[in-house]
Amino acid sequence: MTADVLYRPAHMADVGGIQRVARESWHAAYDDILGEETVDEVLDEWYVDDAIESGIDHDAQDFFVAVVDDEIVGYIHVGPHPPRRVHQVYRLYVDPDHWRQGIARNLLAEAEQALYDRDVGAYEAEVLTENDRGLAFYRSTGFEQVDERETDLMGTTATEYIVRKRL
Repeated sequence: MTADVLYRPAHMADVGGIQRVARESWHAAYDDILGEETVDEVLDEWYVDDAIESGIDHDAQDFFVAVVDDEIVGYIHVGPHPPRRVHQVYRLYVDPDHWRQGIARNLLAEAEQALYDRDVGAYEAEVLTENDRGLAFYRSTGFEQVDERETDLMGTTATEYIVRKRL
């Protein structure tokens, strides 16, 4: 466990730190699955300033960060997912230098409290089937697989599991 981790709602000033953690964690988690070029394309599209800022500023979404020594080391972003009529983890990533320290679990706890306060009874996450670390994490925190589907990530087809947890 990392001793001095602060968990708090994200602020607009956190965008750069979130982008840095995204880049490092996505490459560590997905280069072998999707390829470095696809990962860069996803990051360049999904992590533009406006995309992160709108999540931080959105009334129906919750965005939390983990901070160590004034540096963002992880984040979680949750909110409604209208096509499936559920709430969803949009983003949950931790800097690889801080993996296995309980940070993701604590971020998940922050998000679950926010979802509980919003009277959400269950929520979901999408996890690539080849992401063994991510699947193990979600399963260890009470999520169960409810669906499987193909997804397109910048022209690369991948299979993902939909996992759900009741609150």
